[in-house]
Amino acid sequence: MRQEAGAIPPWNSAGVVPAHNLAAPTSRDRSPYAVSLFDIVTHFGNTEARRYLLQKWLDFRAALYQVGIQEGFQWIDGSFVENIEQVSGRPPNDIDVVTFFYIPDGYTGAALYQRSPRLFDSEFVKDRYAIDAYFVQLNHARAEEIIEQSIYWYSIWSHTRTGQWKGYLQVDLSPSHDATARVKLETGRQ
Repeated sequence: MRQEAGAIPPWNSAGVVPAHNLAAPTSRDRSPYAVSLFDIVTHFGNTEARRYLLQKWLDFRAALYQVGIQEGFQWIDGSFVENIEQVSGRPPNDIDVVTFFYIPDGYTGAALYQRSPRLFDSEFVKDRYAIDAYFVQLNHARAEEIIEQSIYWYSIWSHTRTGQWKGYLQVDLSPSHDATARVKLETGRQ
């Protein structure tokens, strides 16, 4: 069941997106929060450093589309989703992204990889796009593998390194909104 995109919750006093809605702690209003690409650009594109990272992320998404990955979603986390400027006095260095994707019809995982091996090379992606990139294939994988990967990422991303509960974001992987997000990023410059 696909979640409707909602608003990005504001940072709490610890400078993180809350892990769940404190007013309704058992509701489905919790991490990963399904949000729109436009909302991410609007919410987080408030400094030059963040706009640069958002541009690189959109470039990364464009590279995924070029090899045929156009369906799925991405989880967004790391210091980029935190108020790291206030908490640690520095800008975010990168964006942490797990791409949950469907291999296009007519391709195998190996054939998709051969279209652009560097796109799946974490060091290259980090240098080129400022993305800590991870991938989870949704089709042609056993349900148990997908569940195991989801639990792994949730357990890592639902806490800071110091044990503080925190939330993260989910955005659709689809080229339909990327152009609008790019325009917003350019016109939103101060």
